[in-house]
Amino acid sequence: MAAALSEVDVLNAALLKIGADTITGIDDGSVNAERCKILYPPLRRAHLRMHHWNFAERRATLAQALPAPEFEFAFRYPLPPNALKLKEYNGTQVDTSQFIEGFFIANRFKIEGREVFTNDGEVRIVYVADIDDPNLWDPLFYQAMVHLLGADLADAIPHDPAKAKNLLERGANFWLPIASAVDGQEGSVHPIASDALIRGR
Repeated sequence: MAAALSEVDVLNAALLKIGADTITGIDDGSVNAERCKILYPPLRRAHLRMHHWNFAERRATLAQALPAPEFEFAFRYPLPPNALKLKEYNGTQVDTSQFIEGFFIANRFKIEGREVFTNDGEVRIVYVADIDDPNLWDPLFYQAMVHLLGADLADAIPHDPAKAKNLLERGANFWLPIASAVDGQEGSVHPIASDALIRGR
């Protein structure tokens, strides 16, 4: 059985890519740890948000919050704290088209800040979560993150643009496309609804 991974394993793997000193933790007070603390969390969230990663998919039934919106919508629902991107809303995919089976759904709900505004009395969502435990990542996503973080750290620590460029190309053009392609092969195929132009023909 493979040993469990930790956040510091991700950070040290990226630091090793650029020949930098490893750290004992993101809060150990070293210069390299401070660079990781600044660069890593937003980089992870950005790349989780870029794709509907199966390992990051979560489900939730949202609870209404008060007071109600001042106008346009009847209810508001706070999103889960770890939600990065909405994938489904009450059983409907939200990013394929404004038209689903002939019904215009553009104004069915709206996300404002960290809340969903809607007229629906019940809201169930599928969303992409901020998964910071690397043990839950796909192994290919792990490799992508190590290379992409290494690229950012190469600019910040040894100030080596050539190394940063090489790691970025490996992460963005090799590992990330493979990771997203393999991830997309796991699960049912969702039909994409036709858009307004096609329906107008």
